[in-house]
This record gives sequence, C-alpha cells and structure tokens, in this order.
Amino acid sequence: MGEMITKPDANPILLAVLNLAICGIPVGYFMMGQTKKGIAALVYTWLLSMIGGIGLILVWVWAYDAYLLGQKLAAGESISDTENGLDFLNMLPGFK
Repeated sequence: MGEMITKPDANPILLAVLNLAICGIPVGYFMMGQTKKGIAALVYTWLLSMIGGIGLILVWVWAYDAYLLGQKLAAGESISDTENGLDFLNMLPGFK
C-alpha cells in the first residue's frame, strides 16, 4: 500500500466535476493526491479517445470513482494514493 491521503474537507461533487471538466484531464485525482492514478487516467482517456471514442466513456467512470473516494475523504477516512472506489479499476495498469 502506498502513501495514505487524508482530506476531511474534500468535496465529492467538486472532485467528480473536476474529473469531467477539462478535456479528459482528471484534475480531481490530482487534487486528492492520486498523481500516479491521474496520469494513468489521462493516458487511458486520450489513447482510447483516439481509437474510437471509448475514452469519453472513461471520463464518466473517472468522475464516479473520484466521487466515491471523495465521499470517503469527506467522512474523515483515509485512502491510499492507489485506492479505487470501483473495484474493476484494479485490473488496469497504473491504477493499483
């Protein structure tokens, strides 16, 4: 397990919106402190968008994942820098 992140002032909705807002750049992950995951999400989004638009669907997945993690942070829980709110993301290289 990596570094633990604690941000009790996290706003889950803001984190989700930030993962949606800026051309597929998952700003919410970077704001949470999940830099490695943010870079991986950015690469997946851009590559899969070029292949067939699948990356646009992933942006919504990243937003929901950020929302779930933001809820944990807002509740006072800690998350690791590689934790996922959606279990299937653990299968992707760069997300675990």
